[in-house]
Amino acid sequence: MQREARSHAPAGHGAGRLAAWSGPLVLAAAFCALAAWSWKRWADPQIDFGNELYVAWRLASGDVLYRDLAIRSGPLSPYLNAAWFELFGVSIRTLALCNLAILAATCALAWRLLRPACGPLAATLAGLVLLGGFGFASYLDVGNYSWVAPYQHYQTHGVALGLALVAAAGAALRGRSDASWALAGLCLGLVFLTKAELFVPAAAVALAALALEGAAAAPRPGHAGARLVLGAALPVAFAFAGLALQMPAAQALRGVLGNWLHLGGVASDPFYRGHAGLDAPAANAARALLAFAKLAAFAFAAAALDRWLPGRRRGAVALAAGLALGSVLLALRHRIAWLELARALPLTSALGAGLLLAECLRRRGDRAALARVAPLALLAVLALGLLGKLLLAARIDHYGFALALPAALLLVVGLVAGVPRRLAPADGRVARALAAAAVLAALASLLELSQRRLAPRELAIGAGADEILALRPEASPRAARIAEALRRLEALVPRDSTLLVLPEGASLNYWLRRRNPSRYLLFLPTEIAAFGEERMLADLERDPPDFVVLAHRESREFGVGRFGRDPRNGRGILAWVLRDYERVATIGPEPFGDEGFGIAILRRRTGIAEPSPAPEPTRR
Repeated sequence: MQREARSHAPAGHGAGRLAAWSGPLVLAAAFCALAAWSWKRWADPQIDFGNELYVAWRLASGDVLYRDLAIRSGPLSPYLNAAWFELFGVSIRTLALCNLAILAATCALAWRLLRPACGPLAATLAGLVLLGGFGFASYLDVGNYSWVAPYQHYQTHGVALGLALVAAAGAALRGRSDASWALAGLCLGLVFLTKAELFVPAAAVALAALALEGAAAAPRPGHAGARLVLGAALPVAFAFAGLALQMPAAQALRGVLGNWLHLGGVASDPFYRGHAGLDAPAANAARALLAFAKLAAFAFAAAALDRWLPGRRRGAVALAAGLALGSVLLALRHRIAWLELARALPLTSALGAGLLLAECLRRRGDRAALARVAPLALLAVLALGLLGKLLLAARIDHYGFALALPAALLLVVGLVAGVPRRLAPADGRVARALAAAAVLAALASLLELSQRRLAPRELAIGAGADEILALRPEASPRAARIAEALRRLEALVPRDSTLLVLPEGASLNYWLRRRNPSRYLLFLPTEIAAFGEERMLADLERDPPDFVVLAHRESREFGVGRFGRDPRNGRGILAWVLRDYERVATIGPEPFGDEGFGIAILRRRTGIAEPSPAPEPTRR
């Protein structure tokens, strides 16, 4: 079909160019519309995203990661965000616009990856799912699970770099240039500077690419491996050297290693076990199999209809079938558990990886033929690896807004391009139309779910370029009470005073531009288990904050009692606060109680002996 289209290009050159650009134009229009639709409604006023803002602001102000700010991940994302602040000014708008640019680049990269192998229709639909189902989506009351205001930028940066790695390795397998292997290695090294759960899938992609290079009967497969390793080593070495100039080499090495040092005990942690579905493995595996069975039944039904429907006037028949199915699915959208279908993504990705890698092996020795399939095979490897953190509980909300994205793209192109090509006869138009209609109906339903979450976000918090829109009081009192705390703290806390928010809420530090004197930003059970409460408390005692805010935070997902009540969740830290600080104001119910979200503002008591000065940190 591609040869036929090219043979007619001279007769309709303008129409051909318009057709070639139709997909990117549709995606650009969707991007602009979704950005306007969700504008300022991306972030949560308390949880997660505030830490990203605070760390970037402090680094742009001269603090040094790991020496002055303790985090459990690699240095790439915090320093990239700090660079945006230094270049374009410190504001939420700056970070949102830069994240929008990264999202746009990721969408363009996905199009370039999928278009050659799957065709413009499948690539365009995948791009729409990327934007509407992931990039701008909001499926939970808590924000932070979109690409514009992610709970951790490691996730979006790591997935974007993983896709770039797939693209670079695909170009290298086509024999474009040796520099492509070095570029793939550079992407791999940058992913190493994010988090372990992102690096492992990226490393699997790199190894698979080298294996395919060997299968292509390359004259010097070791040459490709050397360039890839060298490219990967450069950003890691550069990061280590930059950190070692500011701190002891051992501390710089720990920083570069990131959360590799904190993986012990993850398998038994209730928080991670729950999000991976390991708390009820049999039930979650059954749900995954059921979702996979539904998708498989749809694929085979579409292929069967393609065979059964008349062969004449296939275009009109396909259009009618697609419109009919789309109408039915939209009418039944409230009865279809669209989010539940994401449970099947590990199985669909494993199936895709197996089929595509087998296809590559069948084409070994023929570089041109192998290179046409290799990018999709590498994408499948990446997709399967990224789902490791979700394992038996795959989803597109929460962690899935980033980790499940490649798997969802693979599923879309598999249904729209793969099923018609492999299972349907002739041109597969009917099966393709049915799959496209199902994807569009699912996307429309997901956008409706997001609209329900975004519509109540009308309460403005912050001002000017730092303004976000959060849930109005009748939807949830949390944002309104945070806004009230922000107003009171602005009047109470002098500009040169310090502020600590427990157990979480660095967004207040950021909005007020008040420094937290502690190296620690989060006092959640995961951080307390990683760093140790005694060490965190000693750090607070060495340099106590002038003001403390206690902001209610539920702890059920961590498998412990509420902050200050459970010995595993900051009981000693809260006891120290209540001993050395006096209450200034209370907003809403008592925090960490049973009556909902509340905030307490406390000021350090006068007459408390000043702590001995801490030794100056070693600087080199």
